[in-house]
Amino acid sequence: MSEKQPQILIFNAERELVAIARSIRSAAELTKVAENEIKLCCENRLSIFGQCCFRYNVKPLIADDTLNKLNIEEYDKLCDYE
Repeated sequence: MSEKQPQILIFNAERELVAIARSIRSAAELTKVAENEIKLCCENRLSIFGQCCFRYNVKPLIADDTLNKLNIEEYDKLCDYE
């Protein structure tokens, strides 16, 4: 049995949270960005400037009511990403 994949937070070019996808595959279908690039961005190993950016929705879990109210810098700060 495989582990459940985390949801994916999707940030637009202005770095605002605009969607929460069920999986990397769903995020790729929504944004037309390759699954591997989404994974690398979620792991904070790739920046996709001028396009969407992505993060895993893990601790702290972000809810739909945060859409358009949270930017990626604020989320990274919540997660203690450098």
